Amino acid sequence: MAAFLSYAARVGAYFVTLFLSAVWTVSALDTLTRPLLDIGRPAVGDVIISIASALSLGPQSALKLLVGAFLLATLICAVYEKWRWGVSDDAMLDVALFVAAMASAASALPGLTHGGEMLNEIIGELMLCLIASGLAIYGRGYLVRRELPQLTRPHDTGVIRAA
Repeated sequence: MAAFLSYAARVGAYFVTLFLSAVWTVSALDTLTRPLLDIGRPAVGDVIISIASALSLGPQSALKLLVGAFLLATLICAVYEKWRWGVSDDAMLDVALFVAAMASAASALPGLTHGGEMLNEIIGELMLCLIASGLAIYGRGYLVRRELPQLTRPHDTGVIRAA
């Protein structure tokens, strides 16, 4: 029963991540249609701006689209690893959730000053990151690899004789 709950928690974490990816992608597409809604957000790095200008996207739209694409790539990589090798590591999931949480926290300033719907969106994104991370940790059964019990070989109890 515990193995089933562990597996279900990991699958749930990936479904929440899929939903979070959809939230970021739809938000990017919404920003593309109405770019003046994000005028108060802080500027992003030159790399994202250059990518955005190459794709004819605004900097806020590019950031949202990149976070959504990274979350979606995490899911695709996990499915591929599970299909190809039979196991899937959650390291990329942890990084993707951290990036999404940091991006949500970075965009929190306008939500804190204006409140209302902007603040609700940011809190919702952070809650999705927290839920997915908690499910992934429960599914793994440990926080870091050092917490895994050490594998030991059974010791022979017989007497070693010299020839």
